[in-house]
Amino acid sequence: MSNTQDHVRWFRDAAPYIKAHRKKTFVVMISDEVIYSERFIGLVHDIALLNHLGIKLVILHGSRSSIDSHLASNNLEAHYHQNIRITDIESLPYVVQAINAVKTHLESQLSTGLPNTPMSGSEIALASGNFVTGMPLGVIDGVDMQHSGKVRYIRHEAIKELLDLNHVVLLSNLGYSRTGEVFNLPTEELAGEVARALRADKLIYIHEGARNGEKQASTLSTADCEALLQQPDTSDDLKSLLHQAKLAIQAQVKRVHLIDQQVDGGLLLELFTRDGYGTMITNLFYEGNRPASIEDIGGIVSLIEPLENSGVLVARSREQMELQIRHFQVIEKDGMIIACIACIPDEEAKVAEIACLAVHQGYQRTGLASQLLQIAEDRALKQGVNRLYTLTTRTSHWFIEHGFNEDRNFEIPAAKRGSYNPKRGSKILLKSLNVL
Repeated sequence: MSNTQDHVRWFRDAAPYIKAHRKKTFVVMISDEVIYSERFIGLVHDIALLNHLGIKLVILHGSRSSIDSHLASNNLEAHYHQNIRITDIESLPYVVQAINAVKTHLESQLSTGLPNTPMSGSEIALASGNFVTGMPLGVIDGVDMQHSGKVRYIRHEAIKELLDLNHVVLLSNLGYSRTGEVFNLPTEELAGEVARALRADKLIYIHEGARNGEKQASTLSTADCEALLQQPDTSDDLKSLLHQAKLAIQAQVKRVHLIDQQVDGGLLLELFTRDGYGTMITNLFYEGNRPASIEDIGGIVSLIEPLENSGVLVARSREQMELQIRHFQVIEKDGMIIACIACIPDEEAKVAEIACLAVHQGYQRTGLASQLLQIAEDRALKQGVNRLYTLTTRTSHWFIEHGFNEDRNFEIPAAKRGSYNPKRGSKILLKSLNVL
C-alpha cells in the first residue's frame, strides 16, 4: 500500500510541472556514451513520455567516442587543437560514418514500440534534415582546422513548424555549407546555438557525468559558471558545457540542465520534482526576488516551520506574520517559496532586525541567503537605517562571515523586548552599514 501511495503522491507533486512544461520547447543533447550504454533504453522511454505530454523536443546526439573508435579501427590518429578535433580530408569520411551510425542507432531506439514496455503503442514522428548551415573554423593559432566547423545559421522556422506538428526533430553534429562542403561541429556548441535560435525554454545536456571526482551544485547562476570556468581544476568537458550554458542563459533561454545519466530516470527527476537531480543553471532566482505579500504567508510558514520546531528560529504566530509581512522578501520557484528574510526596522532606535532568514534545504549553498541579506541591507539603507542586528543560537558563524560582530553591550530596542526570550541564550550580532 505504501508503494501505491508513494506513486500517487509523486504523480500529484509532478502535476504542476506537467502543466508548466506542456507546449514548451526543450533542446536535449545526449552524448554517444549514454546512447550506447545499458541505461539508454530507459532514457528512450522517458523521451517518449515527454513527447506524449506535449513537450516540443529537439534531440541532438554527441559522437565523440564513436568518432575516436572509427578512427582508431582504421589506423587514423585523432588530433586536437584547443580541445577541438581537427577534421582533415583523410579522416572526414570516417567521421561522417561514425556520426551517421550514432544517428541510425538513436533513430532505431526511438522507433521501438514493443508490447509490455513503456513504448508500447508509441509512435514518435521523427524528423531530420539539413537544418544546420556550417562554416569552417579556419586557421587557429596557425593550425588549419580544415573540416572542423562552427554554426553559421539554424533554419529555426522550419524546425518550429515541425515541432508544432508534434514531430521530434533529430539533429546530428554535421553542418552543410552553401558550397556543398560538410563540417564536423561540436555538439555542445550546436545544442546551444539551436536553443538560442529557437528561444527554447530549456537546454538539457545529458552526459556521462563528472570525472575526476567533480561535484556540482544543484543550482548555478551565470556568475557561478564564470567562476568555475576560471578554476584550473575544472575539466575541459565541464568548461565546454558551462560556457554554452552561460551563453544560452544570456540569450534568454530560461534554464539549462546538466544531467549525469548514472541514475535511471534522472531526466524525469530533474524535470518533474522540486529537488531535481542534476545541475540547473539559471538567473531566474535573481530576477525572482520580490517583496512578500499576504498571499505568501502560507508558503513562508511552511518554509520556516521546520526551523522553528528545531529551535533554530523563534516561533511566530500567523497574526504576527501578517503584521510584519511588509518587511519580508521572498524568492519563489515554481509556485513555492524557497527562501525568505525579514528586515524589521525600528525607527526610534535607527536599527533593523534581520529575522526569519531561511532557505529550503534543496537550495542551500546556492548563494540565496547571501543574496537576500544584501537585499535587506539595501532596503535598510534606503529607510535611513545604518545598523542591523540579529539574534541567533546556531548560525552566528555565517553572520560573522557576512560582516556581523558579537556585541554583548547592544541594547535591544524597546519594541523588541516584549518578545525577546533571554533563556534561549541567543547571541546578539551587530553590523554597521556604509551610508550611501
